[in-house]
Amino acid sequence: MHPPTAPVARTPIRVSSGARPYVLTAPSTPVAPKAARDFVRAVLRRTALAPLLDTAVLLTSEAVTRAHLHTPGSADILLRMLTAGHGLRISVHDEAQARIPSPAPAAGEQPDDYGLLLADRLADDWGTAPFTGLPRSTSLWFELRLGQ
Repeated sequence: MHPPTAPVARTPIRVSSGARPYVLTAPSTPVAPKAARDFVRAVLRRTALAPLLDTAVLLTSEAVTRAHLHTPGSADILLRMLTAGHGLRISVHDEAQARIPSPAPAAGEQPDDYGLLLADRLADDWGTAPFTGLPRSTSLWFELRLGQ
């Protein structure tokens, strides 16, 4: 999370900047979050990004669980991860109809999506983006960076 004051100069995490891409596709079943956690852990465990491992695994688990809860069992969940020397970006896409999530509940309401609250608090940056595949679907993404 960035302070609301002066803008922070950040290096974007892109394949063109030397990032390495990783992809996992899993059926939308109750074991999808575990498969995603194991995948992220296996990729990050022995890299310079290991200090980000616990946060990356937690946020991935929340994002994939959220995707599983919003998709039919016949759907797939797609996890994309880009790693670079300075950080990583993970995006989770499901085949459910597009939703506009909000981490902040209205006054007097309880939050219904703790995963978004965690992303808002723990990720250096996060959001949703239109997915280039199915019409009207979105991806939830987050970035974690070293040294921030």
